[in-house]
Amino acid sequence: MKKTVSCLLVLLVTMTCTILPALAADETPLPKPDVLTEEIISTGTRLSAYDTIIIRDFKTEGAGYTNIDDEEKPKIEAMKPMLVKGISDSLEMELKKRKLFKSIVKNGDAKEKALILEGEFVEFNAGNRAVRFWVGFGAGKTYLKVKGRILDAATGKELVAFVDRETGYKGSMTMENFEGLFPSQALSIGENISEFIQKLY
Repeated sequence: MKKTVSCLLVLLVTMTCTILPALAADETPLPKPDVLTEEIISTGTRLSAYDTIIIRDFKTEGAGYTNIDDEEKPKIEAMKPMLVKGISDSLEMELKKRKLFKSIVKNGDAKEKALILEGEFVEFNAGNRAVRFWVGFGAGKTYLKVKGRILDAATGKELVAFVDRETGYKGSMTMENFEGLFPSQALSIGENISEFIQKLY
């Protein structure tokens, strides 16, 4: 009996020594870039291991409205295609400027050695101009909030997930309304995500 137990212990130790290094290497994530509001990194592989990134249009369905009345909602609905395009165009331009990936594709099909970036709008917050003026210190700020993730196109595995809330200095200080602020904030979100990607590249 003692001999059997000893053999089992030896077997377990051997298996542990064989398996643990692989798990540790596989499960140690890359450091967080600390660029976006929230970041979850689930890969230890640099994104430079991929040749292509496929940028999918951010979805707008189900996003919340804050400080927006019923008369203003149709204005936001009309703006949505422009805001979606703003994020995609800004992201594509910034990735090219930073010379990341051999190929950048919008809304293309999955392929090997490719990443898929997808996301959605979470909140449209029009802020409050009176509060910004009288209170200040970031109160009443106007902002867009999105969430997204980057997947391995071949396996579907989620490599990173993120949330970004973009206010910008204008969103917390200016007296402009959301119609003037949301378009520039969408462009800034694209820039933020590209910087996030660069630090994982």
